[in-house]
This record gives sequence, structure tokens and C-alpha cells, in this order.
Amino acid sequence: MAATSANQDENPFAPGPGTTPEHVVGRKREFKLLSRALRGIDKSKIDNGLLKRASIPPIVITGPRGVGKTLLLAWMKEQAQEMKIHVARLEHVEDLKAGDAMKRLLDEIIGEEGEDFLKTVKGFNASIPGFGLGLNLKDKPAEGFAKILKARLRQGPMLLLMDEAHHYQAKYMGLMLQVGQRMISDRYPLVMLLAGTPDLNSYLMKIKATFMARRERIYINLLTTKESKSALSKPFTDRGIEVEPAALEMMWGMTDNYPYFVQLVGFDVWEALPKKGKQRVDVALVKRAEAEISRKRRYFYRDIYVEMSAEELTSYALQAAETINRQEDAKAERDAIENDLRRKNRKLSAAKARHIVDRLQWLGFIWQGDEDQMEAGIPSFFTYLQATTQRVAKQGEN
Repeated sequence: MAATSANQDENPFAPGPGTTPEHVVGRKREFKLLSRALRGIDKSKIDNGLLKRASIPPIVITGPRGVGKTLLLAWMKEQAQEMKIHVARLEHVEDLKAGDAMKRLLDEIIGEEGEDFLKTVKGFNASIPGFGLGLNLKDKPAEGFAKILKARLRQGPMLLLMDEAHHYQAKYMGLMLQVGQRMISDRYPLVMLLAGTPDLNSYLMKIKATFMARRERIYINLLTTKESKSALSKPFTDRGIEVEPAALEMMWGMTDNYPYFVQLVGFDVWEALPKKGKQRVDVALVKRAEAEISRKRRYFYRDIYVEMSAEELTSYALQAAETINRQEDAKAERDAIENDLRRKNRKLSAAKARHIVDRLQWLGFIWQGDEDQMEAGIPSFFTYLQATTQRVAKQGEN
């Protein structure tokens, strides 16, 4: 519901991780695919516990940090709940032992079914320590997990969401994917969705799950200029607050079309609005917010730079950026980047070059999109890295 003035409403922009802004732009193709997946397991399509036709293969969403992966998962969860589809969501399991991670998974699968569901699997014979189920997952984990998952799916459709999936233990992930795909092939009402940074695709290739070659892929990265400007202006105009064209251009110029920066800029411009009197976004207002926006952007860049330095990747990152910037469209084949790295660093093995590119993707420095070419994850960070590296080198000479 639109407010009549900013004084009566909270800030509609949401630059925090995983938070949903008031006005979501773009991602139409992504939302269409996710909606189709949920419709495919709707209760109306289930007969005697099984679907009339199997649901779609696992969906994999990849993209650099800050582009909206978690937002898509949150939207998917909300839509599923409205359709009365049970949602099992896994996140932050990277620091858990395999047994604890499995317990977290089973807790999510069982959900609010509680004791009634436990009665369904009571005869499974043995136990998971501290869980109270008659099932031994230590000796035959895939068989045990399959029994519980199948019993839960007999209760109704389920959406399994796995966030930050690139952190999961390979054995644990492989088990979930193998069993889940078996349930999908057997026409049980299950949709599996994995989200992670771009190196998730490389990680999945290492897991012995050949069916993942047929996975549904969603690559998300930068917004278009039109989408960015809409995301910046609409929350204001919906409240009757005029956004002058020159002010909008200035706001957009600080975003790189990067979703996190779009929300950051909108948030701080909103905070700069006068609390009383006529509210209008003009150039003077944006200039008042500019210093705070720049400060937050520098902190964001600095965090990535620190991570990159800790892994001794800065020189490789500059070389990758040079390869990309040499191209007329500022995009390069991954093989070209890896070959350039090996040419410029004679002792670098092919495996090490692949690892470096994977890590640069994980950091969001470069990104492989729909066309399978690498480009800047955040274009302005290329400039920041070059300037910072030169400054650090100069200080080291003094």
C-alpha cells in the first residue's frame, strides 16, 4: 500500500542481505520459471500421492553476492506457502558436521507434522542419535533419507530450498541430490532449488550426479539501465514525490546497475529527504546523500579487497580484468582468461588457473552469465582494485 508521504512510511529500499525491497524489478524470466516449477507440484496435480508427470529437474540459481539470489528464494518460499506447499529451507550448514547437517535437513523436512509424521516412520527400525526416529542413517544414509523423504512426500508436495549451496559438504550434497532426483523421477511432488555464488556450478561438476547436467539454470547478475532507474524512482513517485530527471541520472550513475548499490543509493537518498515541507528528489538532495553513499561503497569494496588479498589473488584479478577489458564488449571466454593467467605466470598449472577463476567468481569480481562469457561482476570495482593496488605498492616503496 502506497503511503501519502515519506513521514508516514518506512524507507522502502532494502540494501541489506536477503531483504526484499518494496519495488522488485527485472527477473521476469526467473519468476516465470519458478512459478512454473511450483505449479507443477500443485495438489490438484497429485493422484494417490504421485504426480501425473514428473516435476522439473533441480533448479540452480547462481550469481555474485548482492544480486538478489536470496530474494528469489524468499519469493519462492512465500509463493509455495500460499499454495500450501511444505517448504524445507536449508542455510548456514557449512560449519555443521555431516550428522548435524542431516538432522537439520530432517527437521526441515518433517516441519510441523511433528508426532503425527513420526508415527508414519515409526517402524523404520534403529535411531538417529538425539532425533528419536527409528532409522539408521550412519550405515545406509541414502536409503534412510529416501525412506523419510518419500514418507513426507506422501503427505503432500514439498519445496526443498538450499541456500549458499556452494558451502555444503560434497558427500552431503551428493546424497540429497541423488535421493531428491530419484523422488522426482518417480513422480513424487518435489521441487529442489539450489542457490549459490558462480563457483557453485564448478562445485556441482565434482559431485557424482550426472543428472545435474540437465538441471534448470538461472544466472542472475546486473540489472539493465531501465530496470535500475525504475527501482530507484518508483518508490518515490508512488508516494507523490517528484524525482527530477537530472537527479535520477545522478543516482543511477552511482549504481553500476548492481542491485545492492541500487538499493543502497535509494536508501540514502530517501534518508536525506526533508522531514517537513515539500519533498522532491533534486540534484541538491542527491548531493547531500552522495558522501554517505560513497562511504558505504568504499567499505563494500574494501571488504572484497581484504578477502582477495588474504588469498593472494589481487595480481591475478588485475590480469583477469585486463583480459576482459581488452575485448570490445568487455566480455571474455573463461578459457581465454585462464590461458592469459598461465601465459603471464609461467609456473601456474591449469588446475590452479581454474581455481583462481573460481575464487574470483565467488568474490563477485568476475561473473559468467547466460552467454558463458566472463565479465565484470561490479564494473567500478575494477577501477577501485587498480587504484588500491597502485597505492599499496607505492607506499611499500617508501
